[in-house]
Amino acid sequence: MQPPLYPQDFRTALIPPPSRKHRRNPRTVTMPDRVGPHVKLVFAEMARQKLRYLDVAERSGVQHATLKAWRKKNKAGLESLEAVLGTLGFGLVPVAALEALPNPELAGELTALALKLRMNIPQTWAALIDIGVEQKLLRMRADERAAILADHDARMAGHANDNNRREEPAA
Repeated sequence: MQPPLYPQDFRTALIPPPSRKHRRNPRTVTMPDRVGPHVKLVFAEMARQKLRYLDVAERSGVQHATLKAWRKKNKAGLESLEAVLGTLGFGLVPVAALEALPNPELAGELTALALKLRMNIPQTWAALIDIGVEQKLLRMRADERAAILADHDARMAGHANDNNRREEPAA
């Protein structure tokens, strides 16, 4: 059985466009010069998915003027960029460069793991993050379960069926 390609909370389905008449000659988004790779990805995906600025603005919550300003005037902010990429079906994951790791052994192990998994380093980091989050969720569930059982045992310690009459509190 092949493992899922995305974590459970990752939305892979694109948000459907609002129903409206299709124009005969839809305008497409052109690729701007001199912008960062993330913004190029945004505009390339907008063109590929044939989305207008207005469509992306409505779905992502980022203002139409902000999207247009990314072309020449402003740099994209992290929150806005994540919202727009999420609307287009992408996620943004920070990845440490191998050279930035504090331990060269860790870099070697990460490289070996990437080769075994036949993934690149960013994909391997994303997989490790997913595994860590999943393990934390499993531990939280076990801790919650242990806390509930301990609470239940404490409540039941003096109230087991010992065939003794209990006095009702006076009202």
